[in-house]
Amino acid sequence: MFEKVAAGIVVVSFSALGCYVTYSAGKSLFAPTENLAQFPYCHPDLENTIYYNYMAAHLE
Repeated sequence: MFEKVAAGIVVVSFSALGCYVTYSAGKSLFAPTENLAQFPYCHPDLENTIYYNYMAAHLE
């Protein structure tokens, strides 16, 4: 019986957290801001700079 209660608590809490994460991530999708930065989650000095791995792009 204890295992069922613990599993129920885990399922309910993870479902609530999953709904919260989905809602908070979807806010920018359904109500976009006017920020024109290409990479808005980077440091403000780097949000328009593209970095890539040169060696991975030029392997033979």
